[in-house]
Amino acid sequence: MRWPLIYQVTLPLTLWTLVTVFALSLLNLWYAQVETGEEVEARLAAINQQLSEVRFPLSQPVLQQIQGLTGTELAVTDNDGKLIRATTEITAGELPALLKNTNPGEVSLAEVINLAGVSYFHSTTTSRFSGSGDVTVHLLFPKANYDRRVTQSFWPLMLLGLVAVGPMLLVASFLATRITRPVARLQKQVAAIAQGDFIELPPGKTNDELRDLSLAINQMSQQLQQYETKVRTMERAQVLGQIGAGFSHQIRNAMTGGQMALGLHQLDCSIPDCESLQVAQRQMAMVEHMVQAMLRLGRKQGIDRRTISIAQLIDSTVMMVQPQAQHHGLTIHQQVDFPADATMHADMVLLQTCLMNLLLNGIEAILSAHASQAAEGKEVAGTVGLEIEATPHEGEESITIQVCDEGMGPPAEIADQLFEPLVTTKPEGTGLGLPVVREIVELHGGTIEWYRVDGKTCFQITLPRRVK
Repeated sequence: MRWPLIYQVTLPLTLWTLVTVFALSLLNLWYAQVETGEEVEARLAAINQQLSEVRFPLSQPVLQQIQGLTGTELAVTDNDGKLIRATTEITAGELPALLKNTNPGEVSLAEVINLAGVSYFHSTTTSRFSGSGDVTVHLLFPKANYDRRVTQSFWPLMLLGLVAVGPMLLVASFLATRITRPVARLQKQVAAIAQGDFIELPPGKTNDELRDLSLAINQMSQQLQQYETKVRTMERAQVLGQIGAGFSHQIRNAMTGGQMALGLHQLDCSIPDCESLQVAQRQMAMVEHMVQAMLRLGRKQGIDRRTISIAQLIDSTVMMVQPQAQHHGLTIHQQVDFPADATMHADMVLLQTCLMNLLLNGIEAILSAHASQAAEGKEVAGTVGLEIEATPHEGEESITIQVCDEGMGPPAEIADQLFEPLVTTKPEGTGLGLPVVREIVELHGGTIEWYRVDGKTCFQITLPRRVK
């Protein structure tokens, strides 16, 4: 059974209020009984003492005057039990009940008698007429007066508590509504998020737990939206990777034929050390490296770690990209701050593919900057080029390879997603180059980041030299 939150707040609060009011009323009733009883006993004891000390006749007017002053009925009997006079009517049948009290001067509220349908607290005392014998004076205090005073102490507080329940319910309902409405709104927001609608609602103005919960749900919505975007991107990248691996296989078959044709042509060529053939062979080798890397990544094969020369890694990579750079009038400046025999444990083919991607991207960035400058009528600088630098990192346990170009840098709209698959602004781009670079770096246990400094765009790769 559904138990709404507003009922969970208001009903227990109402019940607790009623119980509290009833308990306080009973406590006040008990206190009033004790206090009123003591007051009645004290009054009867005072009257007893005064009557026991009088030395004048207790005539009917005297008795009525005492009754008017004290609110207590009086009756006088002699030693034989005969009723002499009284301020209230007492029949002969009621007289024996009046004579039962045999303890003169003792006051007790336990002594109650009924006369003419009226209940009285009964107390007796002995008094003496002037010049006559002792008589018994019966004091009859109406029990109704006692009950009325006690009741007056119970019902006002009880009624006041019952009347206060109404406003308390209104206040409790208002407070509960202030809680249930935001909760209902958050419930709808969570349901929408579960359906894939990652909406964000403004948090409440009051700095309380509900505001914290709303902020947490908004943060969860953002994270889920980012996660869904990443999952979808990874799915697309995986499909493209599989398709790319298939194309790479076909390209490798075609490359094999092209390499064989170049070899045969070199045998028939009469020009020794033909530079054109060497350039073509290096370009074919570069494509072969890229195809092998794409096949390995597409098939999720492990990396082939071997001991390789750091200088050879940089030199061979620059050598394969150099012809394309020279074709566009660009230079590649390389610097290796390691001894010639310095080595690292890595996959040569994958790292070459990684660095070639960065260098080729740098060439495209510089050419794009040239075109933009020419379109604006600015003079194109003739000394621009690329830089690749390998330096020790963290006590030579790691290596930092930095590739910088003097292009304009990535557009601001994709700067935060540069390494995400399918993110590109190039009309002919696929958005897979830098994601492949990051995957190769992470397969080697390294990190990659980029930044802009002094008008240059730099990609910095940090790799461990040894596998731990």
